[in-house]
Amino acid sequence: MRVRRRRPESEAMESKENSVHSAPPPNRPRGKRKALAELPASTGPNTNHGSAPRPSKPRTRSAARAEAEAEEARKRQEAEDAARGADLGRPLDSRPPGAEAANAAIAPYVGDIDRYLRSLEVEPLRRPSPDYFQKIQKYISPKMRAVLVDWLVEVAEDFKLHAETLHLAVSYVDRFLTTNVVTRDKLQLLGVTAMLVAAKYEEIESSKMKVNRYTDITDDTYTKQQVVKMEADLLKSLSFEIGGPTVTTFLRQFIASCRGGNSKSRGKLESMCSYLAELSLLDYDCISYLPSVVAAACLFVARLTIHPKASPWVRPLLPTTPSVPN
Repeated sequence: MRVRRRRPESEAMESKENSVHSAPPPNRPRGKRKALAELPASTGPNTNHGSAPRPSKPRTRSAARAEAEAEEARKRQEAEDAARGADLGRPLDSRPPGAEAANAAIAPYVGDIDRYLRSLEVEPLRRPSPDYFQKIQKYISPKMRAVLVDWLVEVAEDFKLHAETLHLAVSYVDRFLTTNVVTRDKLQLLGVTAMLVAAKYEEIESSKMKVNRYTDITDDTYTKQQVVKMEADLLKSLSFEIGGPTVTTFLRQFIASCRGGNSKSRGKLESMCSYLAELSLLDYDCISYLPSVVAAACLFVARLTIHPKASPWVRPLLPTTPSVPN
C-alpha cells in the first residue's frame, strides 16, 4: 500500500514562493530580526513584486521611538488642558456657569471692592512681621519654614484643597510665629493645625475638616488632643481674625479684569500665575510685601513669560483708586 507523504508547511510556503519567482531565492544567513520600521525602502528590482509600496524614507528605531514619545506627550498635554478646562485645580478655581454675567453685574462696584480689600490687607492684625525670625524665633530658621510650606503644598494637593485655603494656612503660620516662640518639634503641628483652621473657614466639604485626617497625614506624630489644643492657641493668637485677602484673592480679581485672548491662553495665564504665587509662599522675604503687590508681580512675570515681546501692562487692570496709606 502506497502511503502519501504529508508535505511540511515550510515546504508548501517554499513551493508557493517558487511559483512566483522563476529561480529560488538565495539562502541568506539568519541574522538579527529587524523591526518593520528599520527595513530599507528597496533592496533590488524585484523587491516589490506582489507587495504594497514601501515608504520613500525609512524610519529608524530611534525616530519611531521619538514619534511615539511625542504622541504620548501630546495626548498627556491634551488631557491636562482638558482637566484645566473643567477645573483649573487648586490654584485658581474654575468659574461657575454664569460667571461672566455676575462679573458684569458687579462692575459698578469693582472700585469699592478693591478699596475694601486693600484696606483689609494693611490691617496690623492681618499682617505678619517681616523680621520675626530675628526678633522672636530662636529654634527655627527660614529654611525650616520653607520645608514646612512645601509640605503644606503637598497636603493641599492630597486633600484637593482650594488655593485660598493654602494661602490662608501659610498666613496663619506667619502670624502665629510673629508673636509666639515655636520649637522645632512643634513646627509641623502648627502647620497642620493652620491648614485645618483654613479648611474650616474656606472649604465646603465636611470631609476636609476632620481632625483625624490631619493627624493621619503626619503619620500620627501628633495626637488629636494636641491638634485641638494647638487650634485653640492659634485662634487665640489670631484674635479669631482668620479672614482677609490673600495673593489668590487679588490674582483672581486681576485676571478677571484682563480682557482679550481665548480660553486656552487664559488657562495658561492662570496656571502660570498660580505657580508663581505658590513659589512666593516658600520665600520668607515675600511676606514683607502686601498680597496685592505679590499678585501684581505674579501677573507681570506670567504675562511677560507667555508673551515676551508684548508689554505686560497693555490695559489697566483696575479702575483708578486712591492709594491706601501704610
